[in-house]
Amino acid sequence: MTRPITPKYEQNVPETVYGYVSAKSQGGVPMPQATDISSARPFHASDDDLARAKERARAAGLTVSAESRLGFAVSGAPAAYEQLTTGRIVSYEVRQRTEMQRVRDVTHLDIVGDRQPEALGIGAAPGADAIEAVALEQPRTPMHVLPASAVPPTVAAFHLTLPDDVARLLNAGPAHAAGHTGQGVQVAMVDTGQAEHAFFTAHHYDVAPALTVVPGTKATEDPVGHGTGESANIFAVAPGAHLRPYRASNPKGDLVRAMAGFMRAKSDRPQVMTNSWGGDGPFPPDGPPSQPDIMAALEIQDAIDKGIVVVFSAGNGQFSIEPQVPGVLAAGGAFVGPQGALQASDYTSGYVSPWFEDVVVPTVCGLVGLMPRAQYLMLPVPPGCEIDVEESNPDPDPDGTTRIDGWARFSGTSAAAPQLAGAVAVLLGARPELTRAQVTEALSRTAVDVTTGKNAFGNRARPGHDDATGAGLVDVSAALDFVLARFA
Repeated sequence: MTRPITPKYEQNVPETVYGYVSAKSQGGVPMPQATDISSARPFHASDDDLARAKERARAAGLTVSAESRLGFAVSGAPAAYEQLTTGRIVSYEVRQRTEMQRVRDVTHLDIVGDRQPEALGIGAAPGADAIEAVALEQPRTPMHVLPASAVPPTVAAFHLTLPDDVARLLNAGPAHAAGHTGQGVQVAMVDTGQAEHAFFTAHHYDVAPALTVVPGTKATEDPVGHGTGESANIFAVAPGAHLRPYRASNPKGDLVRAMAGFMRAKSDRPQVMTNSWGGDGPFPPDGPPSQPDIMAALEIQDAIDKGIVVVFSAGNGQFSIEPQVPGVLAAGGAFVGPQGALQASDYTSGYVSPWFEDVVVPTVCGLVGLMPRAQYLMLPVPPGCEIDVEESNPDPDPDGTTRIDGWARFSGTSAAAPQLAGAVAVLLGARPELTRAQVTEALSRTAVDVTTGKNAFGNRARPGHDDATGAGLVDVSAALDFVLARFA
């Protein structure tokens, strides 16, 4: 199955284009041609090449907004990219699943020309020996205004409240009672934004001032509400964690700078990074990962190399490279019903990776609702934001809230990822020296097995590890006991 793509046009190209410049890899293999992403170190550039690459990007008129040992997140007018690559920027439309399982045409950009590679979103810089490639950032999907009340509204439909129900069903209570709340552990979240809300203030949660990586946007605003709402899941599991939010959305709330946000957050060296977004490709895929995907995967692998525990949503029926990167903690979904019955969520992705050996998505699961809309968790959002309005719409599935009350009922693996990040924070708060592999082992070895239900790809849960729910539903206190006993 392939996604419908319209022909390329030189219209609908925005005034500001966001991209990535790959500096020359010391290992001799360019980032776009990488076949082994088990470590990002061979793709680090020398100091001299980094400096030359940055200077050439700036000389062309591009602004550097984030950087790593591999390259730079950049932005600028189309003419700046055209000067650097000798190609031209064109647009094309891709029909894909977006927020809340909606399907619409999303504008993508490409660099084309006689001297450009035939790879969507990739351009070459002729004669620039310090630059391997120029990639245009592809739109990502969030995996899912008056002052709002700190207390959610009462609605008749079955749902979970935060923090109580989520903490109870993930068995975080005993850990909290013993004083393990993830105190001071820094959790970075790259999303649509983080707006102030009375819910966070009333619970005395520790939220740092948000940062934005999109010029012309306010770090304190979240037009969609996705980032604000999903971040509450971190604190339900780790009420003592320190949240560092990064806004990667444009003024409309579209997640246009997810990788730039990831790079900016990575440079601040948090202990945990939670990411409730990803691409939406065909499954099974038509071939190997695209060059832009490989470059993104290596930036993710670089964070893992630094010792950061990186969490990504498995997807809500989507297939993308982010949760498949070896070493990523991929968050799937399990549903606990009104009577306590546990099953795989049919809203979430799960599969054996066709690209990376011994990788199964998800690793473990958080709490996620069921089709058609996964309206499961009552989450705080900016009053009047997109999610507040759309989820309350009476057609087709109203969530029982109003359009401007600052609360909405939704979930998706966008909720599972921050729940897992909260679990990681609890473990690192108790044992800061734990490695990424030890954290993953603890969560996987102690997860509650899910044996019924199937996911969005039709894979069924069964006893033991499976490609519907991975190791099962996270058990926070059991994982904590495991690390305290094993890694004492």
